[in-house]
Amino acid sequence: MGIYDNGSMFGIRIYNFNDDDFANILFEEKYDEIMSYGQMREAYLFYTEFNNKNELRFQYYTECSSTYGEGIYLDWYPISLKLFLEKFAGLNEKRCKL
Repeated sequence: MGIYDNGSMFGIRIYNFNDDDFANILFEEKYDEIMSYGQMREAYLFYTEFNNKNELRFQYYTECSSTYGEGIYLDWYPISLKLFLEKFAGLNEKRCKL
């Protein structure tokens, strides 16, 4: 039982926490379609501008399904730094090699 995501990325959110433990959204984009290479590249380039990357957190906007009978819906789902870099930085490296 629970909520499951299908892995399709319709958006990305990059945020950190301020001194009061409130989320501080630094970058957020949502799209009607799965993110394109250009959109993913924009998010990655934004990420590269930060000096202290250890404080950043990530979520992606994806299709979710629930065993509680809510059907399919879009929602923010957490993503690790490792997976963010694998999806976004890896994509940029592959494009550069072409």
